[in-house]
Amino acid sequence: MQRFEGQCALITGGSRGIGAATALKFAREGARVGIMARTEKTLADMKQCATHEAIAIEVFQGDVGSKDDAVRCVDEFVRRFGRIDILVNNAGIGIGRPFFDKTVEDWTETLRVNVIGTFLMAQAAARYMVAAKRGKIVNVSSVRGLGHLGREGVMDYSASKAAVISLTKTLAKQLAPDINVNVVVPGNTETDLLRSLPQEVRDGMLAGTYFRRFGKPEEIADAILFLASAEASFITGQSLVVDGGFSLKAG
Repeated sequence: MQRFEGQCALITGGSRGIGAATALKFAREGARVGIMARTEKTLADMKQCATHEAIAIEVFQGDVGSKDDAVRCVDEFVRRFGRIDILVNNAGIGIGRPFFDKTVEDWTETLRVNVIGTFLMAQAAARYMVAAKRGKIVNVSSVRGLGHLGREGVMDYSASKAAVISLTKTLAKQLAPDINVNVVVPGNTETDLLRSLPQEVRDGMLAGTYFRRFGKPEEIADAILFLASAEASFITGQSLVVDGGFSLKAG
């Protein structure tokens, strides 16, 4: 099935985890794909992984939280591909630290990447989308940004992911009627970050998930592709929670 034949998609944080799974799925369904990340090595590793599948993925090294990098990477993407149809704002960071040790620097960096980075990339891409009168922007938040699900040790991360959900709604208003803006809200997903957590923390996350397993990056990618597809053409400003029931818990 080639849902994205002829379309061009840029995925931030596309060299690992959910972003990498999303990039590969877009390419398999006919899209021309670019990925953006800060680290040269992870970009090179991802490009090599794609090559093994005979998939061509272009790489763009940059920091989403830098306006210069955001504009440069989007402009270069359009120069290479001729257009930008889809932007997936997946790049994000989390800094785990107890409340009384949490610093202003932790907060500043988390908000800079997770919230300001999402804004800057959307702003840079939307200039082209508005001119073309078409486009899909899919942001990636987290269940930690939902209501009571914020976690103490990553309160800055939780707050930033709540802000991404709010930003999605205001972007959807700003960019209507030609551009759809939605947000995927993943639950606990098997990524490098989750695998690095202590076993007792992982056990607690698993116990709170009604499906009794962690999500796979490919399952989150499926939701992202849906919101970027023609099937979601009348959906905007909405949150799609993909968490195996984690957000159903009472606290």
